[in-house]
Amino acid sequence: MGIPSSRDLLATCVWAAVTLAAVAVSDSLFLRTILGAPIVFLVSGHAVLRAIGIRTTSVSEHLAYAVGTSLAIGIAGGFALNTAGFLGPLGWAIWFCAITIGAALVADSRSDAPDLPPWPGPVRVRFWQGAAIVLALLLATGAYALAVRDETTYRQFSYTELWMLPPAGDRPGRLTVGLRSAETQTHRFDVEITIDGRLSAVFRSLTIAPGETWARQIPVPVSATSQRAEARLYRPDDHRLYRSVSTLVPRT
Repeated sequence: MGIPSSRDLLATCVWAAVTLAAVAVSDSLFLRTILGAPIVFLVSGHAVLRAIGIRTTSVSEHLAYAVGTSLAIGIAGGFALNTAGFLGPLGWAIWFCAITIGAALVADSRSDAPDLPPWPGPVRVRFWQGAAIVLALLLATGAYALAVRDETTYRQFSYTELWMLPPAGDRPGRLTVGLRSAETQTHRFDVEITIDGRLSAVFRSLTIAPGETWARQIPVPVSATSQRAEARLYRPDDHRLYRSVSTLVPRT
């Protein structure tokens, strides 16, 4: 005799709602993993199978179908969340919660929804079989935990760009030096420009905000030979070299 159809569906809805609440209000990696792994790998697929009305003959067959369906739901969710720009822990939680609860409601409304297959009698499990099962669960849970950690701790690489352009036809005798900040905070910088090793210009304590661009044109002395121009960028706090660029100034 199968399990009454409403009992397991109620459990899936409660699990999905608790998982969504945990992800929304807590940053605990352990809590998110314990609640999220079952819904990602089993619970959501189980609810969809019940909604579709697929009848299985054994618990092992039903579990295999549920795991495969859950993985398919996860793949579809990756495409959908990436398109919506919501590919984060909360986005995943909302996706699986919506799919699980929606499928459970559909299954509960069906009059011909099949019950779960009867639970088999006790089976003797050898030590090595139990160890293999535990190891597989640990690997799957560990992989999910690493994925969640990488997603939550991802930080975009920040830097400040420094460039120097040699004189062009419309501005002979002038170099162009510029900064562009891709930092996450406002920083101060010192810029020094040298021509053939001789100091040509200095800019102290330039305050550059994130996304801001600073540029200046630097006069170049007239010379009958090519000259090497170099720009160096320093942080004023410790005056350590941060960036350096150079260019060749053609003779005039």
